[in-house]
Amino acid sequence: MKVIVFGASGKTGLYVVQACQQQGLEVTAFVRTPAKLDHIQGVSVQQGDVFNQQSVSQAIADHDAVIVCLGSVGLKDTTTLTTGTKHVLNGMQEQGVSRLVALSAAGVGDSWSKIPLLSKILFKTLLKNIFADHVTQEEAILQTDLDWTIVRAAILKDKPATNRFVTDNALKTSGITRGDLGVFLAQQVTDTRFIKQSISITN
Repeated sequence: MKVIVFGASGKTGLYVVQACQQQGLEVTAFVRTPAKLDHIQGVSVQQGDVFNQQSVSQAIADHDAVIVCLGSVGLKDTTTLTTGTKHVLNGMQEQGVSRLVALSAAGVGDSWSKIPLLSKILFKTLLKNIFADHVTQEEAILQTDLDWTIVRAAILKDKPATNRFVTDNALKTSGITRGDLGVFLAQQVTDTRFIKQSISITN
């Protein structure tokens, strides 16, 4: 099964690529800077920019699924997540690819009540632009008829997988290692339990 990962060279994206490989998936990494993946073997690298609709659409061709784990480029960034995701959505529809796994943030939508007070304060102040971008990103996904799964991650920790994580919208979220997040995102490519659902993940 062939999967293309957008945001593959980011801190979380690198874990996603490796987790996909470990699960026996054929992986394409869509990145602006291919050299960032020089240390990972067995990955097809597609250079491009998520702001370029044509390059995104062409890259999606001949794949079975898409993982979006884009990151904001700064605290003032209000468009990367939404615009990049919209280009991916358009490309999937053009190429006839239906399975989408998209990374979002715990706190978006009906998960607001499950995040810690500190996260709420940050999302209303320092991280307000990034949070707003996640909100409109999710809205764009919900407007499609794709087989989407939105994964809402708790506070990210730069650590490898522990293989001890919980996916439950009823629980309070705290933090999640990027390694565990990568494992779960990769699993959703073939897992049908959360199709057309938004699910929160935490350690």
